Order: sequence, then structure tokens, then C-alpha cells
Amino acid sequence: MNLTLLSAAMLVAITLVGVLGLRRFSDKVRITFDVSCFLVISFYFHKQGIFFPVFPPLPDHADSGALWLRAIGGAWWLLGSRIVVGGLWFALHRDRRSRGARLFSDLFAAAIYIATAAIVLNSVFALPITGVVATSGVVAIVLALALQNTLADVFSGIAVGIEAPFSVGDRIQIADKIEGVVAQINWRSIRIHTDGDDMAIIPNSLIAKAEIVNRSSPSQRRAASVEIVCPESAVPERVIETLLHATLLCPDILSVPAPSAVLTQLGARRNAYKISFFVGNTRHLSSTKDILLRAARRQLHYAGFLDQDRRDETATLNLTDEALTVRRLLRDITLFEYLDERQLDSLADLFELLRLEPGEALFSEDAADAALYMVAAGILELTRKSGAVAGTVGCIGAGEYVGEIGMLTAAPHAATAVARTHCRIYRLPREAIAPLLAKNTELAFAFDKSVRRGMEILHREVAVRASPDIGPQGQLLQRIRSIFHFGSD
Repeated sequence: MNLTLLSAAMLVAITLVGVLGLRRFSDKVRITFDVSCFLVISFYFHKQGIFFPVFPPLPDHADSGALWLRAIGGAWWLLGSRIVVGGLWFALHRDRRSRGARLFSDLFAAAIYIATAAIVLNSVFALPITGVVATSGVVAIVLALALQNTLADVFSGIAVGIEAPFSVGDRIQIADKIEGVVAQINWRSIRIHTDGDDMAIIPNSLIAKAEIVNRSSPSQRRAASVEIVCPESAVPERVIETLLHATLLCPDILSVPAPSAVLTQLGARRNAYKISFFVGNTRHLSSTKDILLRAARRQLHYAGFLDQDRRDETATLNLTDEALTVRRLLRDITLFEYLDERQLDSLADLFELLRLEPGEALFSEDAADAALYMVAAGILELTRKSGAVAGTVGCIGAGEYVGEIGMLTAAPHAATAVARTHCRIYRLPREAIAPLLAKNTELAFAFDKSVRRGMEILHREVAVRASPDIGPQGQLLQRIRSIFHFGSD
């Protein structure tokens, strides 16, 4: 074998080994190899005086040199088609939205490889392909009958791909049955990662016929609503105002567009209301509805709209609405859970009512204020400084309290409280509970437990973040004893 034939054999061998052996490597490595071999073979043809590897039919007694030349010509066409397919793949996968859509790149690649095979057979090896084309038509008919369902999925996938109603990474809902994030789009089906952490595989033929809602387009913002019922005796305007206050307690509800509350139905005994709102992402929808329903229930409860017997209770106990509100707040908050009825009643008379206008401050960060604050109505916004910038900690509403650490330990406030709406706040100074502790020093243990348990209550997350650190177990109790001047026995 002369040097020319040896070079041709080596080029063919290197090409085959590279094409088969580099399949596990990255796309960049494979296309770099293909381009390198293509250029080397092109240079080889140039040295041989061949500018385009297309050859006439083989003579009856062809020598080995002609066969090797045609073999390397076939390798040239194969590498060229691989380079075109690789470039096409990179062009179709430049952005995230087309990264998972392999359907069109696969179709184009198949067409390029079929055309390359026809050129190699007809123009390189000079083989007749007319019979092959005729036979392939018969085979195509047989395959079409046998694979009609699969072909329906494929062509439906082509139609869906042309319209492109969604892409990989989009959240979609299909026919009110399946909702999730599109994980993959391929020839026959799409894969959807559902919220239940399952992988739903849906044929393209069903996708083409189904109603599709793309939750990610034009934005991931999601509209939702919840319904609330109240006794018909509740004034609708006040109920709507209270429900809007509840939306301020939900951090994931968007302020733009603003949430709304409307009266949807009048009844003989109950009226129906609907709160409409937007969240930034579907992932927040379920938790936001939960928070909103619980917040709405608390606000309506302390406003007296859910209690049908409130008037009877007021008349029976001979109490004003304000006095009844204080009693309910005291019985509901965890801080005073160890006090008996007589102690709670005596404590209720010591609360001072504060009325705040929107924007008015209740207390400031780092200020010493030995008092407990209970919210009877309205919304307080808590902010905390981080360097020179004040960040929002969150909002608290009716039924919540703040300041217990400062009242029991004289620690300064860890945040600033400002009224977001018109507020009614009840203030209890430290001096009010001093007589209770003087008569029963065991209450110090009860307050220590109540403070710690109150910080674990779900709806008090914002108030806890705005409170000073109580330290490890036992430290709070020591500070209470120190402030109220009694020993540990």
C-alpha cells in the first residue's frame, strides 16, 4: 500500500473511531472533532486535485485506490452533514424557551442525513437508488398503517411545535385536569412535572385537542379569589373594609393590581363576599389562600361580625363593646393563658385605648417602652433598620400583640410600628401586672412559658421577628425576676 492509500485509510479509520467513540462526550467536543476531520479531508482532496467529492460510476475492475477514495468521500459527506446538524442544533437552542424543543431539530437532522445518504449512494459510490426509492414508498405505506397512532402523535407534535403555545419551563394547565411545569418536549409526548411531584406523560395527539392555559405567559402572575360568608346583620361596607385589611396580612399578595373585596350575594341569614387578588407565582397560591382565610377569620371575629350572640353577651354581662373586646383579646392571647377569670377581669380595667391614624407611629425601634400592645382593629406595619435602610418586617392585625418582651424585661423595641390603617390598640403598662406578680411569684414561670409558646404560634411570625431576642432557656425568667425585684427562692 502506497503512502496515499495509507493516508486515506487512516483518515477513514480516524473518522469512524471518532464518530463512534466520542458519543459520550459533550457537543462541543464532538463538533470540534468533526470540523477538524472535515478540514483535514478537504485538504487531502485538495492535494489530490479534487475540489468536490462526486465520482463517476466505478469501472468493472476498480483498484483499491479508487475504493479508498470513495470511502473517504463518503466520510467527507458524513462529517459535513454532522457539522450542519450541529450548527442547526446550536441555532435552535440559543434561548431557554427552545432548549427543550427537540422536535424540529430532529426533523431537520433526519432530512439532512437522508439527503446525505442519497448523495453518497448515488454520487460517491455511483449506486442506483431508483429501486430503493420505489421500495421505500411501499415500506412507508406499511409503516404508516402499523404506526398510525404514533404518527398521529408525531404530526400533532409538529403542529403544536409550530404554534408553540408553551415551552420547557412554562407552567401549564391542560383540560382542567393536569397542571405543572413542562419538563420535556419530544417527538411523541410532553412531560409535565406536577405539583404532586409526579411526572405526567401526555401524548401530543391529546395536547393538540386539549384546552391549554399557559400560566407563565405573558407573566407568571396569577389571579385568585376566596369567598367569605358573614351574617346578614353585618354592615357590608364595614365587612369589605375588614376583608381588605386581611389582605395586608398576606405578604405574597401583590399591591399592584390592588386586591379587592365585593359583596356577591345577599341572603336572608348570610351574605357572601369575594376577595380577589394576585400573587407573583403559582407556587405561592395555596399558602396565600390559607393565610388570607385565617387572617380574614381573625379580623372578622374581633370586629364582631362572626359572633351572632355578641349583643346578647354584651347585655348579659352589662359590658360595653370596648370592654367585651378587651376581655376577648385577653382570653385569646397566649401570654395570659395561666391567669384565672378574676385576674383577667381585673387586668382588663387597666388597659388604655389608643386610636391611630394611618401613618402614625405607635413606637420606634430602640425606644424603651415597658408596655404590651394588643391590636383590636386595623393593621400595624413593623419595620426594622438595616444600616441606613429600613426594611419591612411585616404586618400584624386584630387579635395579635407585640411588646411583651419589653414589658417583662425592659428590653428596647427591636422594630418600629406604624399604622397602615385606622387602628384601635390597647396598651398595658408594666405597672399593671406588677401587683399580680407580687401576690403570686409563680406567675413568673407561667409568663416565661407563655412568652416562649406565643413565639411558636403560626400567625405570630411577624410579631416574633419584630421582638427582641429572649435568649436561651431560663434567661428570660431571670430577667423577669430582676425587673420585678423578687428572688428565685
